[in-house]
Amino acid sequence: MSASLAARHPRDTPFLIVLWALTAICLALGLVVPAVKVTKVRLFDSAHSVLSGIQDLWFSESWPLAIVIAAFSVALPIVKLLVSAFLWLTPYHRTGPLHAIAVSIGKWSMLDVLVVAIIVVSLQGDFLVRFRAQNGIYLFGASALFAMALMAWIDRRRRQADAQAAR
Repeated sequence: MSASLAARHPRDTPFLIVLWALTAICLALGLVVPAVKVTKVRLFDSAHSVLSGIQDLWFSESWPLAIVIAAFSVALPIVKLLVSAFLWLTPYHRTGPLHAIAVSIGKWSMLDVLVVAIIVVSLQGDFLVRFRAQNGIYLFGASALFAMALMAWIDRRRRQADAQAAR
């Protein structure tokens, strides 16, 4: 029972590699490509990516908010990618507690995308400031969806392994 999920399901590995790559590419682009375009007084435009937004918060001395957004928008998605690879490649019996943690963390995957969407929608009616979603938010959202699909696939295979072990 010590074989990894990758050894138990070798046909899944190429598909998961593609999914990992798509997730990583969308995440990287989603962090640096402008996510929101801000128009002030209907004259002045500026575009902000997730990373530039964190940087702006940091330099405007909103450190707690910058840290929270960096943790949930940058660190957590990267950790989830690394954990999913670990869960797939590590011998099955060593991944029990980590698997449970990864599944519970996965429920928070779209939190940061939801927060940005709520901000964009709630501030639409203001005459002086207008927010518009840009490609970065879509790429970032796609990375969250790909990560959720990746963890769901690994979770499904894990449950199958658990069922086989119970027999």
